[in-house]
Amino acid sequence: MTHQPRFYRTDHEFLMAFMANVAKTSATAVTGQQQGSQGHRSGKHYAGPEHTGDKLAAKVYTNMRAVARMIATVTDPRREASEWSVLQFTSQAISLIHNGLTNAEQLKNPRTHEISHEYGCSVEEVPELWKVFLTELQERLDKKDPAELCAWVEYEVRFRIHPLADGSGRLATALTAWIMCRSGRAIPNYAYEQRSEMHEKLREGFDAFRDYYIKVCFRAPEEVAKTSGKTQRRRGRKLVRS
Repeated sequence: MTHQPRFYRTDHEFLMAFMANVAKTSATAVTGQQQGSQGHRSGKHYAGPEHTGDKLAAKVYTNMRAVARMIATVTDPRREASEWSVLQFTSQAISLIHNGLTNAEQLKNPRTHEISHEYGCSVEEVPELWKVFLTELQERLDKKDPAELCAWVEYEVRFRIHPLADGSGRLATALTAWIMCRSGRAIPNYAYEQRSEMHEKLREGFDAFRDYYIKVCFRAPEEVAKTSGKTQRRRGRKLVRS
């Protein structure tokens, strides 16, 4: 594929959009904290004792900036190197996502734990489904509408397979950004207020999620800002009443 002209005027503009998505979809990347069935706890214990709380957040943030720089480089229309395959991109993204973490080898391995809240296939299915996904993505890469392809990637990676021991959501964010940048279009915009809605739609099945994702995550920036403002005002009124 010959890369299309860039949507973003500079690498920095793309970096800011990409990191905003990381912050909106990965709580650990923002605070180093997790809220789960066992309550609010610091970081992810299996990332190593030196990578908890703010230290883990800082490391995740640094690693995802490296992923953004990689995407900007490999989708630069002036680049003469050959196109990366899905396998090449995915392998490099996973390596960067876990770079420098104590238990990096464990974290980037296929998931071996079951996930609650209807997320993820069984652990026995992960290797085969992940292999099939990578093959199908390569086949669909230049044959599907990029936004619809991103919806499918999000559904498969973030929800249905959830392939990695840690970092599946960040990998989904990286893959969708790569897909859109290859086509010269803006990456999806994950507004803060829609994160819980997105997870609810994932549980409703692919068709419902795809329709929601394309409608909401590819809105014009000014429309997102307008909707966000209305949401904040509604929250403010509720706080005043209480």
